[in-house]
Amino acid sequence: MIVRELACEHLKNPIGVDAVAPRLSWQLEDDKRNQSQTAYRLLVASSQAALDRNEGDLWDTGKVESDQSTLIEYAGRKLCSRQYCCWKVKTWDNTGTESEWSEAASWEMGLLQPDDWKAQWITADNADEPIVQPAPFFRKQLALAKPIRSARSYSCGLGYHELYINGSKIGDHVLDPAFTRFDRRVLYVTHDVTAMLQQGENILGVILGNGIFNQDLQCAWDFNKAPWRDNPRVILQIHITYADGSEETVLTGPDWKVTTGPIVFDATRSGEHYDARKELPGWNSTGYDDSAWTQAQPAQAPKGVMQSQMLPPIKVTRTLKPVAVNEAQPGVFVFDMGRNFTGWPRLKVSGPAGTEIVLKYAEKIDSKGGIDQSEIASFVKGREFQTDRFTLKGAGEETWEPRFTYHGFRWIEVRGFPGKPTLESIEGRVVHTSFESRGTFRCSNELINKIQECTLWSYVTNFHGYPTDCPQREKNGWTGDAHCVVEAGLYNFNAENAYEKWMLDFKHEQRDTGAVPCIIPTGGWGYEWGSGLCWDSAYLVIPWAIYLYRGDKRVLEQNYEGMKRYVDFVTREKEDRRGLVDFGLGDWVPPFGDASDYTAPVRYSASGFYYQDAVILANTAKLLGKPDDSEKYTKLAEKIKKAINNLYYDKIAGLYAGGTQTALGAALCQDFVEPSQRRKVARQLVAEIKQAKWRINAGLIGIKHIMLALNAIDRNDVAFRIATQTTFPSWGWWIEQGATTLWENWDGTSSRNHIMMGSISTWFYEALAGIRPAPDQPGFKHVVIRPSFIKDLDWVEAEHQTNHGPVRVSWQRGQGKLTLI
Repeated sequence: MIVRELACEHLKNPIGVDAVAPRLSWQLEDDKRNQSQTAYRLLVASSQAALDRNEGDLWDTGKVESDQSTLIEYAGRKLCSRQYCCWKVKTWDNTGTESEWSEAASWEMGLLQPDDWKAQWITADNADEPIVQPAPFFRKQLALAKPIRSARSYSCGLGYHELYINGSKIGDHVLDPAFTRFDRRVLYVTHDVTAMLQQGENILGVILGNGIFNQDLQCAWDFNKAPWRDNPRVILQIHITYADGSEETVLTGPDWKVTTGPIVFDATRSGEHYDARKELPGWNSTGYDDSAWTQAQPAQAPKGVMQSQMLPPIKVTRTLKPVAVNEAQPGVFVFDMGRNFTGWPRLKVSGPAGTEIVLKYAEKIDSKGGIDQSEIASFVKGREFQTDRFTLKGAGEETWEPRFTYHGFRWIEVRGFPGKPTLESIEGRVVHTSFESRGTFRCSNELINKIQECTLWSYVTNFHGYPTDCPQREKNGWTGDAHCVVEAGLYNFNAENAYEKWMLDFKHEQRDTGAVPCIIPTGGWGYEWGSGLCWDSAYLVIPWAIYLYRGDKRVLEQNYEGMKRYVDFVTREKEDRRGLVDFGLGDWVPPFGDASDYTAPVRYSASGFYYQDAVILANTAKLLGKPDDSEKYTKLAEKIKKAINNLYYDKIAGLYAGGTQTALGAALCQDFVEPSQRRKVARQLVAEIKQAKWRINAGLIGIKHIMLALNAIDRNDVAFRIATQTTFPSWGWWIEQGATTLWENWDGTSSRNHIMMGSISTWFYEALAGIRPAPDQPGFKHVVIRPSFIKDLDWVEAEHQTNHGPVRVSWQRGQGKLTLI
């Protein structure tokens, strides 16, 4: 048996860990069948030398009789800030055979206490009121007298920051740090900068962007009024250990200098303006004359606590080439990037100094081939949106890309280009949270493969440190959009750390009453309009999904009190005399009728989530050893279930809430149908879909419930007919209209990069491939393999990387037989 894939807090060899009891995991590999772990031994050491001697001076578990191989909580000597920990593990199999030691892995603690921060926050302008000004450039000269053994930087620049040492940018992150409720929590970033520093003279540099920390754009969600809003500021601390063992700490403070440069404007939703004539050649290298720079000003620290950014960073993940460029009108060129994505362009151009090029971005083009930003403009008051400006310095070919904004688009309108651009003039830089793949799915039906591809693109391009609804217009963390696709996200990507970060955002946004807003993080908007069970239930659905699909109980422990407070808030303030609730949004954007009530009354949809939340809370309480709470919420769930059935179920007809697809799908998926009535309700769901000519008639809530309900009642033949439709409304109709991402509305009139309809990817894995975690063994410790052998499919291939290792399913038809591997 080989022990492999060692991880700490779901990450490989992380630095800057601020979990005081980090959790350790590994996977097992063996070429023999029916092998399992029966015991393990973990060694954690403070040095590689000690580990090589098999000395666990921090923790030696001894031989532990256990089959657990994931998320084992560190229980050794108390760890301190910046503690280096290296570790390895060996196991015993079910024959008693002992494995070799694994390869060594490591983790390193971050800054655990507030007083570990010795640096000062600094800014360029200590104005009383925040205003958007040119991006500040900070600089410090640093002389190091001795050879360096190791060095770590800990930095937080708000809204965004880039760190430079001796002329080179540190790391490949962009748009750091991730967005949080800045007056509750701010995230710092840790880098290993050993190789960047040198004995002798060094230059440190930082550039700051406004981000959402200092958004002045007036739009529907009021971030310009956010209580945290302030001018950009930075804190940086570099801990250096010299070869002789001595240490030095480099800090931001009044000895840093600051000026402005070529980034004359930046705003997350608006864009970036760059004047290359104002560049500062060599500003972050030795030999530069900074005598004209001014002293940095001390800045007030944000009110939020400092925590480590323990999720995959945002990065440029790939570069796209345009597929066409057309002159829509004289001097106005429109580039087609071939697909919808998030990020920015990389521009290559030559021309006279002072020439300004204006780049605008859109998901649509109009009948004349020009870009169409109409869906954006209605949300913005009197300002440019998704627009960058670049002014040439006139020195041969110039290359530029933005730093502190991102856009959602397929088409780029270019005005002011000197001459006529070519396909080589622009590249597309794809930017999002840099998830690793955890799953693949393909089958013999190319339409389904295209839907899966659109889902993957929509998922990642709508994740920028938190899950967003759309990247071109809102960039908001709509809770309902996110919880509808959490299972799909976990099947396809290593998204658990990002979700756990977002759940802490919920905790920081929850009011004392228990209420949560419909967008998270928020600057204060969303506690009234939009908030409601169908959206707010993300606070319970997502932690429970992480537990089921990753076996991670800590996310439930961290959020249990908040989950409980929310359900109690609903019971106390929103429950009516029937025991039901009626507030917030319902089955959003169905293909026909009013989004709030057409496919099911809001009271029905909200009460279904109320029931589901009570069940999750009861199960969580039982898991966490809280029997009184478990009994309380079990009784609440039974009361809600009875109330829903009394008001909405027609026992003679077998119909819920008038018998819509959404109503019937929710009843079966959320499981408030009495067992004796399930067959009758299942028949009615199929009949309703047949009546609709095998097309979906639901919004984002309904489609998830319908597809998963059809899987639960073994009618995936019906679900397959829905999934492969190409007439309106359907995913296939989107594909035929040229979609490369999923849309918000079935008719495509709104955003064309929305993930909320992506729950179908869960159905691909769980129904067509048949990969599911056993409900009594979360985290795929036991796996259920139960594919649906759809007659119109010739083959299916799928793989999911669980925390225990890969699960692969392949089935195919051929020569009169069906083969399952």
